[in-house]
Amino acid sequence: MLEIKNRPLAVVLRIQFLFILVTAIIFGYWLGMHGAISAILGGGVNFVSGMVFGLIISRHQGFLPDEIIKTALKAEILKISIIVILLWLIFKFYVSVIPTVFIGVFVLTVLLHSVALFVVNEK
Repeated sequence: MLEIKNRPLAVVLRIQFLFILVTAIIFGYWLGMHGAISAILGGGVNFVSGMVFGLIISRHQGFLPDEIIKTALKAEILKISIIVILLWLIFKFYVSVIPTVFIGVFVLTVLLHSVALFVVNEK
């Protein structure tokens, strides 16, 4: 099973997931199906990229500084690549996207990522 071992990142991903569900319900009620889908896609871009980032970080073993930096850089490069590709795919193929909802939820899930700074990493 896929497991993210970094507790702060796992907590942030749960918060992002709940936020995406709440915004999908709100925008679905307010703007209809395309509002809900736009909210899910906007938050989903960050959620998916964050999951990939967390899985790469969780697989890392070893404590040498160069290994840690290489793993972090690889995870961050892949995360940014996934974000760019998903943004392009969504705007290219989902013509009914509501841009303000999509970008708004996308930006808010990026900001929610900073919550990780306040989560204690217990062992």
